Amino acid sequence: MEDVFGKRLKELREDKGLTMEMLAADMNYQYGLKLNKGTISRWESGATDPAISYVVKVADYFDVSLDYCVGLTDSRLPARLMAYARKFSEMQNQKVKSESENSNK
Repeated sequence: MEDVFGKRLKELREDKGLTMEMLAADMNYQYGLKLNKGTISRWESGATDPAISYVVKVADYFDVSLDYCVGLTDSRLPARLMAYARKFSEMQNQKVKSESENSNK
């Protein structure tokens, strides 16, 4: 099975124009971690899997959802925006349904 997390991490890192060293240093600074280039490299290559606490920090750092990081969705939207979009869609559907019911009376 392909390593979705590793591929997504590399893609996110490269999209931001970061080297592995830069990513490790920035995450260490922001989250008080002790990452290094080797750790990032092993995650990206799929040689090792990060603990879930690191995946949470990666999602936060890149402002994407955990679902995106692990391949459950292809949407990069952060979880809070995905929840908002779902709620908005539900409200729109209810409005359309209500309007349809009212016009049939």
